Amino acid sequence: MTISNLIKIYQKLINIKLVKKEEIQMNNTTLKLSTQTVRRLNKFISLASVSLAALLFVAPAYAEDFWFGGRLKAGNGVFYDRLDDTSGQGPAQFILELQAEWSPNDNVTVIGDVWLRGDRFYDLDDGEFRAPAFQNFTSPQSAFLDRFSMSTSSDGSYLFPDPFGASGKEQELLDDFDDEILRELSVRFTNDEGTLAVKVGKFQRGWGQADGLRLLDILNAQDLRQRTLLADTDEIRIPAWTIAVTAEISNDVSLELIYIPEVRHSEFVINNPTPNSQTSGGAFGFPFPRIIEGQTGFGMPLLGAHLTEREVEDWKNEEVGARLKFDAFGGEATLNVFYGYQDLPVVVNTGSTLHVGSFINDPAASVANVPLGLPTTIGAIHAPGQYVDFLQSLAGGTAAPGDFPLIPFGCLDILNPGAGGFPCSVTADFELDYTERQKTVGFSFTRDMSEWKFGPKNVSPVLRLEVAHELDKAFNRLVIEDPFIPGLFAKGTPALIGTKADTVTHRDQTSILIGFDYNMWLSGWKNQRSSIFVTSQFFNIKTKDHKNLMFQAPYALLDVEENQQYFTQTYTFGLRNDNVILDGLAVWDLSKDGFAYRQRVTFSAMGNKLIPRIEIGTFDGDTEEGLLALYKDSDYVEFSLTYQF
Repeated sequence: MTISNLIKIYQKLINIKLVKKEEIQMNNTTLKLSTQTVRRLNKFISLASVSLAALLFVAPAYAEDFWFGGRLKAGNGVFYDRLDDTSGQGPAQFILELQAEWSPNDNVTVIGDVWLRGDRFYDLDDGEFRAPAFQNFTSPQSAFLDRFSMSTSSDGSYLFPDPFGASGKEQELLDDFDDEILRELSVRFTNDEGTLAVKVGKFQRGWGQADGLRLLDILNAQDLRQRTLLADTDEIRIPAWTIAVTAEISNDVSLELIYIPEVRHSEFVINNPTPNSQTSGGAFGFPFPRIIEGQTGFGMPLLGAHLTEREVEDWKNEEVGARLKFDAFGGEATLNVFYGYQDLPVVVNTGSTLHVGSFINDPAASVANVPLGLPTTIGAIHAPGQYVDFLQSLAGGTAAPGDFPLIPFGCLDILNPGAGGFPCSVTADFELDYTERQKTVGFSFTRDMSEWKFGPKNVSPVLRLEVAHELDKAFNRLVIEDPFIPGLFAKGTPALIGTKADTVTHRDQTSILIGFDYNMWLSGWKNQRSSIFVTSQFFNIKTKDHKNLMFQAPYALLDVEENQQYFTQTYTFGLRNDNVILDGLAVWDLSKDGFAYRQRVTFSAMGNKLIPRIEIGTFDGDTEEGLLALYKDSDYVEFSLTYQF
């Protein structure tokens, strides 16, 4: 791209007027945008314009040392396996990305990368996509026998009987995935010998070599709001302000030091139908917390959940890491150390609210909203008779046990609705606590196994080994001792109702990866012009004292096994001189019997400037057992078109 073309692009950018109102006129129709959307759109236009302007001013003088490029991607898809066995609007991702790199001399490199990313699914679906939520207490079955039949739409609406939910205002264009506009802004300094490098700015840094899962790739949190582990790793890493120092100690030994003053945690969405809770619904959101009674495993009627976040205070805490890279045993090895914060939270109960006048946890529809402190909430769940007796005591116009406030109105007894009274419900308040430290040491090793040659072309595989040991990892307990009744235990959701000291514990966890890369030639396929690159990886995650630990509260109320095992398989194959690329990723949850697969067919046209792609994603498994199965009703097909320059 010539400098004159760049100037024309910049002139068009600076002529774009910033959005001043909460609407944009498009072809005689008005697209409503939220205030947040307008602010972010203005931010992107301003940032892109200023960045390009700065770069274009220096480009003519340093044309040989300046590179500029970007891409525009637009996709549209279909979900073909929804909860209601229908198809409908699927992933519709778009990305606008501008990149630049400038090297004024041999010792300095400046990199800029800004992007705008969104998913039109949240506009086009019109709230019809169904996703799992919590138990349906309106089931014709007994409320205590019902399980997880509730579902929500993509805008958070509770589908049956559809009494509440988000209005969809928070699901408009750009509102979900545009909060990382600045992907990279960094300066890299190197000495004349190339033995010392310092990189400062906002960027991402990948450790490890795992596919689909990650062991040592822990420096950056992940954006799990789209396609979870089927997404590209470099696109779901969340960049952070970082200082990275790399020094060559000798010809075969180097040391990397990482300092991250900005702590980030992983982002995900929750299909949460509780009124006045943050609602982001959609195909790849976690289900609403499964509110179950621990002794029977059945639903807890009229009990909902409200989720808030407890985060590390920005720029007042930090993460540090170090990696020693060296040659050993004919290959390359690393020793890794990381001291930071866990990317996924533990859950801490802070109390609850009693809604008098609403069966559906809606404070706006209630005649009274009575806050219940943590001790009161613990009593409602764990005292003799537990939650059932608590509901019936409310129906009688009293409250028991302990210090529950007197409810003079009398709540409707769902076991005896003919007695009359107000409808009532209880919302438990949970914090998603991101303040737990992560302490990890690790090792990796890569080697070309030239001693092993096999196949039609006598090709040797590449061995990959990775080990990560996390000290004192925080877990929610799946089972706790009842605080009122000796010898009685609470399991499942009731085990989350208690003090943090009672409901959260710490365990050591060791993760191991062993894998092989191989350029495969198919015997007897005479027309095969290039190899099929395949990677096979086996994972084993061992948790010390694993009994009665919750895998990931509050969404997956499943136990942690002593050895959690996964297997991943990838392949890449080029056809027609690599103008057509086939690549696939398969993940098996061997412990919980889950499965996920992504197949892509990528085409190249106009000298690799225009890139059409077809992508298929599918999930399978038992919903109540494994995490992969949470998305089994989110199978999709997407067609995308990317123009890059």
